[in-house]
Amino acid sequence: MGGGMKLGIATLGGAMVLAATLVWGQGNGDLLKQGQEIFDNTCADCHRSNGEGLPNKFPAHKGNPFVLGDPIPVLHTVLNGRHGKLGQMPAWGGKFNDQEIAAVVSYIRNAWGNRASIIKPEDVAAARQK
Repeated sequence: MGGGMKLGIATLGGAMVLAATLVWGQGNGDLLKQGQEIFDNTCADCHRSNGEGLPNKFPAHKGNPFVLGDPIPVLHTVLNGRHGKLGQMPAWGGKFNDQEIAAVVSYIRNAWGNRASIIKPEDVAAARQK
């Protein structure tokens, strides 16, 4: 009887985890789709639709440790632009709202084989304040 109880609890626990994963994944799918649309229309000319950028001109996002690491510098770059040895990136904070910035940054952190945390609009709002 004890084995059946454990199996029931494990099954229940597994079902709860599966349900939470499906809900989480579905919401992120919408966010990533929105991010892809923004990227394709705004960023792909420079960073390329394959995420590989243009050598010595526009950095790749695919496999880039900067993109995959701490999201705060990535958010600041997207919001405020960047001037560096590879050129400059325009600031997008005045064009896109927190939801849209969260979507595009989440997209570049999870496209082309990248795997990094999803960004929430609240994260963008906090980055705007710093």
